[in-house]
Amino acid sequence: MLIAASILSIIVILSYLWLMVEGFKKHVMWGIGIFFIPLVAIVFAIMNWQKAKIPFLIYLMASILLVAAIFEPMTEIINEATKLEQRVATGELTKQQSQKILQQRIMKIFSIQQGNSGDDDNLLTPEEQRIESLRAELQVKNEAALESQAYAKEQAEKEEQVEEVLRKVKVFTPIKTSESNQYIGKKIRIVSFEGVERQGILVNAGYDRLTLDRQLAGGGFKFDVLIKDIKTLEVQKFEMR
Repeated sequence: MLIAASILSIIVILSYLWLMVEGFKKHVMWGIGIFFIPLVAIVFAIMNWQKAKIPFLIYLMASILLVAAIFEPMTEIINEATKLEQRVATGELTKQQSQKILQQRIMKIFSIQQGNSGDDDNLLTPEEQRIESLRAELQVKNEAALESQAYAKEQAEKEEQVEEVLRKVKVFTPIKTSESNQYIGKKIRIVSFEGVERQGILVNAGYDRLTLDRQLAGGGFKFDVLIKDIKTLEVQKFEMR
């Protein structure tokens, strides 16, 4: 239908140009009049029938066929839209479904190919709608299954990472205070004779005290512990299980 309308439009334009040329041959005013006022073409054809009858008849017939070619599909589209609106009003179709069906109808009327345009008629039947619903449900289930597989794989990878971390266990190993300068930058744990426990990163080991750095949520701070107050001194190490 779209191809036929295009061909007829070309014929209408060419025949009108032919008629205009005949008008210019008769007089320049005839040509200008036909160019600006289509009604002048009719008057010219009647008054100069022998010269203008062929282009005028071609123009007239092509115009009539063009109007029919355009009017027929437009009428069909209007009727289809009316039917779809009635089906939406009764609840048989949703607004989105009716719009999709109307779009497919328009594509089919104007001979424009679209993905599933061959199945347009079936989309209107309740059976086809149930099939489409089942297909959509199956697709959702397939997507859910794929997501479940991806989730299981992700959990397995996380478990492997946890196992890798658990292979290394943080333990505190006792050390002598005289050896403390060998563990600058390590985390140590100190228990005083009063039973007070302190932990932190060893940043300095003096002859009479150790300086530790401890990081908290509000920021870090340094503190000193006198060696004479230390009951046990331990350094954190990693052991492989």
